[in-house]
Amino acid sequence: MKNKNIDIYTIADKAGVSKSTVSRVLNNKEDVSARTRKKVLEVINELKYRPNSSAKGLASQRTKTVGLVVSEITNPFFSMFVKGAEDKAMEENYNIMLANSNWVVEEELKCIRMFEEGRVDGILMISGGGSDLLNNYLNNLANKDTPLIVVDRKLDNEEIPKVNVNNIAAAFKGTRYLIELGHEKIAFVRGDDVAASAASVDRVRGYREALQKFNIENEIIEPGFFDREEAYQATEKILSSHKDITAIFYASDMMAVGGLKALDKAGLKVPDDVSVLGFDDIELASIIEPALSTLKQPRYQMGYLGMEKLINKLEGKPKEAYAEDVIFELELIERESTRAIK
Repeated sequence: MKNKNIDIYTIADKAGVSKSTVSRVLNNKEDVSARTRKKVLEVINELKYRPNSSAKGLASQRTKTVGLVVSEITNPFFSMFVKGAEDKAMEENYNIMLANSNWVVEEELKCIRMFEEGRVDGILMISGGGSDLLNNYLNNLANKDTPLIVVDRKLDNEEIPKVNVNNIAAAFKGTRYLIELGHEKIAFVRGDDVAASAASVDRVRGYREALQKFNIENEIIEPGFFDREEAYQATEKILSSHKDITAIFYASDMMAVGGLKALDKAGLKVPDDVSVLGFDDIELASIIEPALSTLKQPRYQMGYLGMEKLINKLEGKPKEAYAEDVIFELELIERESTRAIK
């Protein structure tokens, strides 16, 4: 018998129970005896019945669907976040509605409002962007008891669980690594203080703290706006202004890719002439030439954990299962693009 011809009336009739009993079993209610539950589940398995999530949602006011907002779905940086979130949702039989904001605050607000008005049980936001307007809206959303988890975003609201990385410590670690290789003229290509907010600011801070710690006064910072072409131009500007540069630390791997192109055009060899360090460890980092030394951000784990927290909240788990903020440390991955000064 095909699933589309089976409903809870069919199951109830075959199991010899009421429709409401079948409904309680499907919704995992506790007021069903073990014997009856076993009998109903045996019939469900025999008939290969799969509940219709929409119909089930109408009855329970839940849809088993969550909204996922991403800053830029075409950016390789975000792909593993989404993969982790998707895998966890599939494990728990949840559906995902995906919305892409393209780093535009107004679009992010539009995506969130769309999910508020639509039938989603909760919202997972994976976004490195920053805006007082958006942050205020998210804070108001939390006050309305809308289940919300944010990944890769800082918010001063204890009611919104967050999953982040320690960007300051990571940038400090990367800069210290270059210094320990003997580099003293180290340029830093940052993101954008507006679009990237805390991540960009914190990475600059980590770079500066490392220079200060090791008594290096040569601070060289250029904006790359987390964009490959912008980083290409930033690298050209660095090379023209600082001809004795020996290392460049890029605040993202995609910017490092643009930097490698600019260095090649200038006739400089990596790492013989200039060492290059990235940030994120996207898939491209290990396969380009030379393979990129970088700081590995656990993007899959962050997406997975963010979705796990959201589902735990939706399923009514104890607060400790979802409420605590998590901050990951980054691992330094040493490949071919960096070397010690001879």
